[in-house]
Amino acid sequence: MGSLDMAAATRPAAWVEPAGKVLPFPRCATSVRMATLPDVGEAERVTLDRLRWLALRSLIAPKPDFEKACFLLAGEADVSLERFANAFFRGLSGKARRKMEFYRPGTRGVSDDELWLLRLVAAARQGEDATIRALVAWRVRPESQRWLRFLLAGMVFTLDGRD
Repeated sequence: MGSLDMAAATRPAAWVEPAGKVLPFPRCATSVRMATLPDVGEAERVTLDRLRWLALRSLIAPKPDFEKACFLLAGEADVSLERFANAFFRGLSGKARRKMEFYRPGTRGVSDDELWLLRLVAAARQGEDATIRALVAWRVRPESQRWLRFLLAGMVFTLDGRD
């Protein structure tokens, strides 16, 4: 006699196992959230993908002392986008109140942290200092908020190619 598959014996006859598909649970909060992806415009998507690339590159860059890097950047006149972004994302990874989540470039979905970053960049572009302070205070520990605002300003300035 062959072996007995107890799981098959207890399954209803109409049961069909999906092949590599995820079954949705319509009343699940995650399912509702994923069904309503945030609407990000084309210009914001381009900015987001650039920021995602910069965040990825910062992971492989050397990790200097955060404050020392900020002092060096503050004292130089012509700083590249790469250096500002490396310091910003390194500082964010070490000084945030919780682990930040950034998706790979080209990913359709947008994380809450990426939405926060897009709002932060938009506020910096519009010169809304109160909004920048509030957004940074929401995600960054108090002792590093001033430096992150400085790095954000430099990063957005060079991201937009302003001289």
